[in-house]
This record gives sequence, C-alpha cells and structure tokens, in this order.
Amino acid sequence: MKSEFLKLVIVFVSMLAPSLLAAQGIDAQLRIAAVKSDSNYIFGEGWGDTPADADKNALASLLSKIGTTVDSRFNLTEEEKVDDSGIDSKRDVKLVMNTYSQATLTNTETINLRQKNGEYYAFRYMLRLELEKIFNSRKDRVEDYVRTAMRSEEKGRVDDALRYLNWAYVLLHSLQNPADAKMQIEGDKQLLVNWIPNKIKEILEQVSVEVANVTDDNQVDVMFYYKGEPAAGVAYTYWDGKNNSPLNTAKDGMSHLSFPADQTVNDVLLVVETTFNESSQVDRELDMMMSSFKPLKFMEARKSIGVEDKALKADKGAKKDFQAQVTAGKSEGVTPLDKKEAKEYAAILTEVLKSVKSKSYKPNSEFFTEEGLEMFNRLLSYGNASILGEPDPGFYPFGKRVVARSVPMNFSFKNNRRNFVEDVTFTFSPDKKIESVAFGLGGAAREDVFSQGVGAWSDSVKMVIVTFLENYKTAFALKRLDYIRSIFDDNAYIIVGHKLQQMERRSNDGGGFSMVPKYEFVRKSKEEYMTQLEKCFKSNEFVNINFADNDVQKSAFGGDTFGIQIRQDYYSEHYGDQGYLFLFVDLNDADKPVIKIRTWQPERDPELTPNVAKNSRDFGIYSNSTFR
Repeated sequence: MKSEFLKLVIVFVSMLAPSLLAAQGIDAQLRIAAVKSDSNYIFGEGWGDTPADADKNALASLLSKIGTTVDSRFNLTEEEKVDDSGIDSKRDVKLVMNTYSQATLTNTETINLRQKNGEYYAFRYMLRLELEKIFNSRKDRVEDYVRTAMRSEEKGRVDDALRYLNWAYVLLHSLQNPADAKMQIEGDKQLLVNWIPNKIKEILEQVSVEVANVTDDNQVDVMFYYKGEPAAGVAYTYWDGKNNSPLNTAKDGMSHLSFPADQTVNDVLLVVETTFNESSQVDRELDMMMSSFKPLKFMEARKSIGVEDKALKADKGAKKDFQAQVTAGKSEGVTPLDKKEAKEYAAILTEVLKSVKSKSYKPNSEFFTEEGLEMFNRLLSYGNASILGEPDPGFYPFGKRVVARSVPMNFSFKNNRRNFVEDVTFTFSPDKKIESVAFGLGGAAREDVFSQGVGAWSDSVKMVIVTFLENYKTAFALKRLDYIRSIFDDNAYIIVGHKLQQMERRSNDGGGFSMVPKYEFVRKSKEEYMTQLEKCFKSNEFVNINFADNDVQKSAFGGDTFGIQIRQDYYSEHYGDQGYLFLFVDLNDADKPVIKIRTWQPERDPELTPNVAKNSRDFGIYSNSTFR
C-alpha cells in the first residue's frame, strides 16, 4: 500500500513544472498528492496571475465538483419544482452551493504554490463526509430563526416573528432535503416545509387593524392588533392613492398613514410585510437565497380599512386603545414624581412639543442644555417627525435628574424606504433643562426588564437599566460617537466573533481530515472599535437598532452590575448584520454607566455552552456565567 502511494506521489510530482518544484518544498506536493489519491476528498485546482485569482478559481472548481456531488442528492418535492414556489431544481443546486461558497466554504483547507514565471497555483479541498455537517450547520440556523420567531410571537412582535419565519423558510430550501427537515416544536416533530407557511398564515389571520383618528389634512392614525391586543410590532405597506408607501413599522400597535392633500381618502388596503427582502442583508448567505427565491404570498396579509366610496371614520374602540398606548410608556411599574413636582417639567415639555406639532422644530433654546439642544435638533433631522395622539408623559426621578416618558413619534426619511415609530424620552438635568433625548424601548422590551426585577430590584435600578438601553440604542441612531466612547471603559473587553470552518486531523481513520465549525473571537481595543464605528456612521444616512429579544441578569460581582443579552438587528443605509450582543455594565453610578465587556457573535456557538440544551435561550451565547 505504501509503495503504491509513493508511485502516485512520483507520478503527480513529475507532472508539475520544474520551476514550480524549485520554488516550493516537497511537503506541499506530498500533501496534494495524498488528497488527490484519496476518494474521501473533493478538491479543486485553480491558476491565476495573483494568489487571489488562483484561489478564486480553485474555489470555483471545488464548488463545481460539490455541485455535481450533491445534484443527485437534493430532494425537492414535485410542488417545489413548479413556479409557484420559486424553486427550479436545476438552477437551485447551483444557487444553493453559491450561498455556501460565500461564507461556509471560504475556510476549506488551501495550498498555495507559485511558479517562477509569476503564475500562481491554488489547491482547495475538503472531505466528502463534511457535506452533511455543512448542511446540518445550515439547518441549525434555520431552527434558530424558528425559535427566535416563536419567542417574538409570544410577545406580540409580529414583524420579528414573520421576518424570522420567512427567513427560516428560505434558508430551509438551501438544505439537501428541505421536504424532510423536521424540528421539535411544542412537543411534536414538525415538517418545517409545511409548518412554517402554516404558522405564518396563522399569525396573519390574528392580525387586525382599525382607524384610530383622521385629521383634516389627510393624516390617519391606525391601531394594529394581534390576538385582540395591541401588537408590539407590525411592518406593512399601503397604497396612498398615487404610490405604494415605504415600509412602515407600527410600535405597540400605533402607526400613522399619510395621504396627498388632494387625495380623497376612502377605503385603504394595507399589506403586512412577510418577506423583509431589504433587511436580509444582515445575513449574506440568506441575502443570496432571497435574491433568487420567489417569496410565498398570503392573502391573509391583506388588511382593509374603511368602506368603499365613504370617507375613513375613526373606530371608537381603536381611538381609545390608541390613546392608551400613547400614554402606556409612562406606566413603568415605578413611582412617578408627585404632580406638583412634575408641573414645571410638564410645562417645559409642552412648549417643546408644540414646536414639533407645528413642524417648526425650533423650541426655545433656554429649555435645553447645549448638548440637549443638539440632540433634539439631530433627532428631528433624523426623520420628518410627527407626534402620535395626545401625549401625556409621566415624570420619574432618576438620581438628581428627571426622565419624562414617553412621546410616540413617527419618523420618515427622504432618501430611503423605511418609516419608524419610536417612543421618545426626555431627560432633565438637575437645573431642569433637557439634557438628553432618546428613543424609548417598546412595550415588550420594557416589560422584559421590569418584570425580571420585581421584588428584587429597586425602582431606581429599573430606571437606570431602561434608560441605559434607550441611550445606547439612540446613540447609534443619532451617531453619537462621543457618547458611545464615554460609556466604554478604557480597558473594555471588546470581542467580535466570526464563524469559520477548520480542518482537523481525525484520529479514527488513519490521519484524514475533518471539517468542524469553529468560532474565531477577535479582541479589539476601544480605539479600534471606535474607529470602525466612525467609518460606519460616516457612510450611512441612518442607523437603526432593533432589540428583537433581550434578557437582563444581575451579576454576582456585587453592586448594580448587570449582564444584558440582546438579539440585535443592526440596519443602516449600506450595511446590516444580526447576531447576539452581550453587555456587562456597571450601573452603580446612574450618571456614569460603564460597559466593561462587549461581545458580538453572528450566531450561536455550541462550544460556549456545551451543557445547555439547544432550545434554551442561553444556548451558545455569552452570559454572566461565561466571565465568572
């Protein structure tokens, strides 16, 4: 056997150009020969004028062979081969393998050689057995999307639930056998190819919308419900009589429709968003699948308000519910200021909000600190702001400061296709001037924080946590680099995780290689992180952060120190990503929160929590216990 192997090596080496042999050692040639002679491997070869060109061509060659290998193994049902599903069986294999090439396969084992005449040679290879592991890794991501969707649906976040379900469905079709993939859901094994569309339909059937208010200038407030309760979040578009609207997002049920002044507003068709194509850029492989995948269509996504040929009319129940949500931001489960104490703050805020209602956006500067006025101006320039309903904020003690929460506002943009609803909070300095303006957390996110501290955390601690999260979120939206710099400890532990595939020698088959998922965690200094963030801010008109899921845990380190786990989606004009953010924050000084640890990972890493079940929220992500 050994002599046969040596013969193969000699034959292979003799075929190589002498110049190539002169430039490289014999070890690389031996390794290439060993892989070529082993039927357990798939390999690709490429030549080019640069190492990058050679490697690109070698990867293309490898993918071509992988495509041939898996072509006959892809199991698509007859229904999935027809146009209605957007799947073409011949085109699909190539498409799917290209999505894997963009990330999963970039870290296959590579050997690079160079000839004297300047031409480069690259050799890429992997085990055939590892194809199953690659597809299983993709299936894990599908299941993670499903679990996140289910947690979102439980909290009424319809937009997040539909987004993750749709993305799970698209990625599902990048598996070898999408029609056979099952997942344990609520005690039963479910075929995902059937369960996901049925779940989307079920959610859409439970969504309703009513008119809450109609003004003389064709502005309409609407109230979205899920299972009869105000929906924490719903994304939708509507026809304004001339154009299809940008993507709008309702928050805590509230949203706003705007129609041309010369438009007679009768019945209106709204379509609940289910595909979220524009935000799929947060996942590069998903984005590639989305670009060629014909989305599912649901008649249940179509919602009508009003009666044909009759002017829109407010529903009394919806109007009452809308106003209740407008003021819900102040019902925090913490004790507000006495009305007499709050009177002066309320008078100042009333005057400030008048400038927003009038669209002048020029309040009396004496009501603000210098930084507070700058934030107010930047907030209003962030998007064309309009106030929803009749705000009646509450005023809460926050150390020596006072926080007014909250004022729902609708923000629209001139140069992009997204509108947002945000609760806006105002923080007053000890001398009763507005020193900070922030986007408040949604009702579900607030509840995540306040419900966990019941009986254990004081009112002041709850306010510190929520205010910190709101300021953190707003700092990105308003590109407050100085503020972000100020809340990070100079020696903060900042790490960013990247998934890669690593070849490891197997011990059970005589020295072959096995590809296993590995996660590289790169530590960045505070300055490196700030430099990267500054570049992002300069290149984007807007930055929006969505906390799809968050959990706050008190730390055992003593005092008011907390670990905060967040499923975060980060959107900007030219970039987006998603993943799991962990912040370890020292909140002992309410005026000076300090981030000691910040970790970011694009997906769950099983090695972080080897003893935690997959269906646990803590599976594969950082928590307080990681840093004990």
